Amino acid sequence: MSLASLSPEAQLLLLTAGGEKNDQAIRALLARPLDWAKLTWLSEQERATPVLWRRLSAMAPLPPEAQPLHRMSMVSEFRMSHLESRLLSALDTLADAEIEPVLLKGAALALTVYGSFVARPMSDVDLLVPRDDVLRAHEALIASGWVEGEDNTPEFYEGHHHLQPLVDAQGTGTSLELHTSLFFEGHPFALTSDDIRNRAEKVVVRRRTVLVPSVHDQLLHLCLHFAWSHMMATGAWRAFRDLDALLRTDRVDWKEFTSMARDARGGSACYWTFRLARSVAGISVPAWVERALAPPEPEFALRRLEQHFTYDLLPTENISPSLWLTYTMWRAGLRPRWSGHGRVRPWDRADELLAAERPGRVKRLVMHLRNARSWSRYARLVLLRP
Repeated sequence: MSLASLSPEAQLLLLTAGGEKNDQAIRALLARPLDWAKLTWLSEQERATPVLWRRLSAMAPLPPEAQPLHRMSMVSEFRMSHLESRLLSALDTLADAEIEPVLLKGAALALTVYGSFVARPMSDVDLLVPRDDVLRAHEALIASGWVEGEDNTPEFYEGHHHLQPLVDAQGTGTSLELHTSLFFEGHPFALTSDDIRNRAEKVVVRRRTVLVPSVHDQLLHLCLHFAWSHMMATGAWRAFRDLDALLRTDRVDWKEFTSMARDARGGSACYWTFRLARSVAGISVPAWVERALAPPEPEFALRRLEQHFTYDLLPTENISPSLWLTYTMWRAGLRPRWSGHGRVRPWDRADELLAAERPGRVKRLVMHLRNARSWSRYARLVLLRP
């Protein structure tokens, strides 16, 4: 139900996050009229372009309207090859400075599970560095050819979990982030940078020995990053595809992971990541794992929340008529107090910076009244849908 409610372009993109069992559904969508400009734009937003082009072009001859996707795919492949080279150079620079980072997220997966950056596109690389070494690491990378990016809100990085991103001086648009933690200060999770480093595994990549998080830490970080930090509204395709890639390693001990997710106060975030991946991309974890991590809501309410979150996954599909509603539904799904999160919410720091620009109560009320048609559509498609 959830996937079918989305546009054909959104369905096609999300299905390519899953494995071969989605091929028949993908072929059926390819046989329908598609807005290739919309699909290309969506794939660029999700950093999916080279993977999407390879998957689709291997299935059927694509129409001339798909050529922009092909061109963007070639550009992305070049950028990813360059970013991989720049990362390896950065690792050499840090090794010379006797700093041993832990590769996070896409960078860790690209060099271990996927085998290359082309197979796992991204816009930046994330390195976890000991807090005592982060300024020294920053200086070493600046000296080696990275530059500080221009940012109009440098105050955002005060108390943040990474420094202001460094940008590739060669103008490719790629960047590198030096992390001291996984989330901003005051986050609710019992998952620290020391935990990640102490459980990290050493792997040999391109004749270099590097640290990557354990498979359970990678999986937990994936879920928390997607469902909490990004509130399930950014990076869905990458999150689901990375989940599928981690599952294919057959290294996840589900009993151990489920206990770890609960202890870290991340159970509800994992639940929603797993449920949405199953409903829109056909990627399944054991059913008992979902049940064990589910928040205490009746299935009817969970279905309504699933429908809301599904519309939120991609920017072209969003139908929420207000930010207040988006926050309310997120709280209903993640159950932060039940999860032990206290009063901390992922939007806290951004809202503080934007507070001066927020309209007053009267103006907000007028805006909602003018938006009555959107509220009616939302109620019909999400709250009243059978």
